[in-house]
Amino acid sequence: SRPTLKRMPARLPDARLALKDLSDLLLREFMKKRGSDSGALITLARTALEFTPPEHPHRHSALINLANVLYERFKKEDSHVDLDEVIVLRRAACKCMFPDDPERQTTLLELDDCLHERFRRTDAIADLEEIISLRRVTLERTPPSNRCRQLLNLANSLVERFEKLGLVTDVKEAIALGRTALDLCPPGHP
Repeated sequence: SRPTLKRMPARLPDARLALKDLSDLLLREFMKKRGSDSGALITLARTALEFTPPEHPHRHSALINLANVLYERFKKEDSHVDLDEVIVLRRAACKCMFPDDPERQTTLLELDDCLHERFRRTDAIADLEEIISLRRVTLERTPPSNRCRQLLNLANSLVERFEKLGLVTDVKEAIALGRTALDLCPPGHP
C-alpha cells in the first residue's frame, strides 16, 4: 500500500527506484486504456514522482507524466486547480532538463499552451509576460528554416500585450517578426 511505501527507509535508494520504475510501468499501462479512472492515474503518477529523487536524471519524466494526466483531467473537468498544478509541474520539468534536450522544446511548448489557456481565462499579464519569454526561448532554439510558426506566435503574443498595455514597441516588433516570417515562408505556404 502507499503508506507502507512511504515508510520505506531512505537508506534503500535502489528499492525506491525500483518502486518508481514499477509505478512508471503501471502508469504507462493504465494510460493505454481508454476511459481509465483519472483519479487512479493521478495517484500512480504522484507515487512515481514521490519515488523519483530530485537528482535522478529522469525526474523530468515523472513530472511530465503527472502533468499530462492532470491536463487530461483539466480538459474533462475544467478545473483551474489542475491547470495551475500542470503549469508548476511543466516549469519544474523544464528546470530538470538540459537546454539542448529535444524533449525540453516540447515541454516548453506545452507550458506555453497551458499558460495561454490560463491567460485567456484570467487575463493575468504575468502569464502573458511568461508566454512571451517562452516564445523567445523556443524561437532561439528553432532552426532558422523552421522558424515561421514561432515568429508568428511571438508576434501574436506581442500584439496581445499591446492590446492590454498599449506599448508601441510591441506593435513594431510584431510587425518586424511578421515580415521575417513572410520572408522565411516559401511562396504558396499557408
